[in-house]
Amino acid sequence: MLGDKERVKEYVEHLKACIVDLCHCDNLSTEMWVERAKALKLINAWWDYMVLVSQAIRYIRRNCPHFLNLFLFYLKKVRF
Repeated sequence: MLGDKERVKEYVEHLKACIVDLCHCDNLSTEMWVERAKALKLINAWWDYMVLVSQAIRYIRRNCPHFLNLFLFYLKKVRF
């Protein structure tokens, strides 16, 4: 179980590092980021998913608010 927690932690840290690129990448990269973030739900890391998404929304709202509606659309659109 500890190994799984460490993997989840590394995965979340990687996605956090990629938040900066959300405003500057193409739409496909953003959609792939959302898919990878939603993968956290599949492994029962709901809390990590919610914190990660809230940090991404906060970052986008502060740095590129014109992109916020598109990002929220991707959060609703991408499903497993």
